[in-house]
Amino acid sequence: MAGNSGKDKVVRRRGRTAIAWLLIAVIVAASGAVGACALWLPDRAPELLGSAKEVTSAPVNVQQYAGSQQVTVVPTVSATRDLIGNATGTVTGDWSSEGLTSGRTAMKVNDRYIVALSTATPLYRNLKTGDKGDDVLALNDELNRLGYNSAPGSNIFWWATSDGLRQLMNDNGNNSDGTLSISDILWIPAASVRVGSWTAIEGTSVQAGTAVGQIPGTLTQLTIKNGQSSEQDRTITILGQTTTLPAGQTSITDAAFCDQVAATDDYRGMDAGTLAAGIGATVTLGEPIQVLRVPAAAVFGVNGTQGCIATTDGTNVTVSIVGSELGASLVQPADGTDASAITGVMLGKSLSGRQCQ
Repeated sequence: MAGNSGKDKVVRRRGRTAIAWLLIAVIVAASGAVGACALWLPDRAPELLGSAKEVTSAPVNVQQYAGSQQVTVVPTVSATRDLIGNATGTVTGDWSSEGLTSGRTAMKVNDRYIVALSTATPLYRNLKTGDKGDDVLALNDELNRLGYNSAPGSNIFWWATSDGLRQLMNDNGNNSDGTLSISDILWIPAASVRVGSWTAIEGTSVQAGTAVGQIPGTLTQLTIKNGQSSEQDRTITILGQTTTLPAGQTSITDAAFCDQVAATDDYRGMDAGTLAAGIGATVTLGEPIQVLRVPAAAVFGVNGTQGCIATTDGTNVTVSIVGSELGASLVQPADGTDASAITGVMLGKSLSGRQCQ
């Protein structure tokens, strides 16, 4: 009995071993089959990695737009000009250090005060009652601007012109019979000018018809570099000075505003190279406006600041492009369409064949 028991144990061990090898063979065979299937079956991309569908529309938003943006303005400066004196003699007084102002004394030659005067037409001759000309018209207008009696708008030297001129000369220390002696006048090109260089200092001799000094070029225009015009008035601030930039304009030529900018300490401290590079400025719309924020690709048929969008119901809407922000165009319906009524726009192939009229 003991011998049979040992044989049974051996048989059972051999049976278990055979079953184990059979299971291993089955597993290996199954793995091979799966590998073969994976090798021969076509690849299938995960759903998340599949090709995206083309976007043919997008929602739009209505927002308030102030149009604030930083720009660079490039100044235009006139050339340096000579100041030509009309008196001959010795300079006995000099008031040029603070600049020259129309209607005020510039210097004194011998015993006569020389009065700076800015007229639209330079004064070049002696004038008396009855004389006519563009210089007389300019004299009448400037006397009137300075608050003296005259005949503004007239090119005739009237008694009122004579009276105003006499008052002007007396106020500056000269006796006058009301006629204009050109030797008493130093013409200047603006109501107030800075003196860049001045040779008519006390004790020097001057000769009529020669330069007594120079004035630096004046600021005549400020132009937005690469600027685009707007259909609305805008507010522009340059070196702390603010004015209105009219619709359709990218330049400022207003002499009074240019003078304000040129009078600032910041401007006075800039050299020619700095001015040529441009001055920082801020531009905003005069009043915020309601605009549509649409994808830039939704605007087609662009011509300058005009273009079109197509609403999701297929309607073309003419728009004015007023700005852009982060890949979006800010537009205003230009055909009277209510912006708030537009909720979506067409994109991509849905715009094929559409024309902006």
